Amino acid sequence: MSANPSTSARQHTTTWSWLLLLKTPAIALRGRVLLLAAAAVLLVWLGDQLLGIPVAPQPTAKVAGFAGFAESTLYTLQAMILGFADPFMQLAGGEHVVANLIRCAIRLAVWGILGGAIVRIAALALTRNESPDIESSVRFAWRLRSGFLGGPLLLIAGLVVISLPLMVVRLAMEISWLSAAVAVVWPIVIVVAVIASLYAIAAAIGWPLIWAAAATDGSDAFDAVSRMFAYIYQKPLRLMGYVALVALMAVGCAGGASALATIATIACEIAAGTPDNEWSQQTIAGWNSLALTLVGVYLTAFGWTSSTGIYLLRRQDVDGVHTDEVFIDPNEYDGGIPRLRQGPTGVPEFDEQSDAA
Repeated sequence: MSANPSTSARQHTTTWSWLLLLKTPAIALRGRVLLLAAAAVLLVWLGDQLLGIPVAPQPTAKVAGFAGFAESTLYTLQAMILGFADPFMQLAGGEHVVANLIRCAIRLAVWGILGGAIVRIAALALTRNESPDIESSVRFAWRLRSGFLGGPLLLIAGLVVISLPLMVVRLAMEISWLSAAVAVVWPIVIVVAVIASLYAIAAAIGWPLIWAAAATDGSDAFDAVSRMFAYIYQKPLRLMGYVALVALMAVGCAGGASALATIATIACEIAAGTPDNEWSQQTIAGWNSLALTLVGVYLTAFGWTSSTGIYLLRRQDVDGVHTDEVFIDPNEYDGGIPRLRQGPTGVPEFDEQSDAA
């Protein structure tokens, strides 16, 4: 008995669904995506400057040739990741608590809305081949702020709550008569530590999926966080394959963008020559640094678009939802479906007045 053609086609489509990840670098190159990413990076940088937080200089390659270029590319990727995670890491270590709390709040607020807009653009591009404008994407992110802002806050709150027992144990171990009691219940401490570790691992790997859940399925905070945990720990081998592919593409994108920026700056120096006065040299060096900074902006945009692709694939793997399904907010589109009215001949016709209003 032959297989159902529609079922065979569906299975074939599912098998090759991972190819949608190959679309994410091009989506990250779209002007509106780069503008949103650049605005977010600039706002975060301004926040750090106002707080007087020095920005650690990016390390330079210690070797020349292709090996040095590869090392510089990895440094670029490292700087992009640390640019977001640095205040959270410092806060966990107890460094500059007040300043880092403000830095964390700035990052969550900026990336909650602007990152949500980027992910929404990527979601519609990957599922419906649409390209919403910046205004509608930002409005969407603001309307669904319960997911874009509440989801990360809920994830952090859960991490704090689940870590509290371990903090209490640490304090108890410093008191001699309490340390004996802790030793008796040490198996419980091990279980709590394992649960906290699994929670922290999922949070460290899957936090971008919270944004993707809100942008793709209109999820609120609780649904977005629950989807994140489900998509991290169910069918993990497929997740590892997707992450490996995105990592390879990230290295390729970083290398290609860095090479293009370097070639462009060298070509300008060769064509225009070197100015005689120091002010001109410093100004040109500043513009060249800005060109190289745009590489980090593009990689940031690619991080958001690729995480959206991974979310669509994980949703298909775990929940069986096809990768072309996406939540549509009726308020996202101006005008909507025009109303009908009874025409002079009794045939329904478009109500132009209500449509214009």
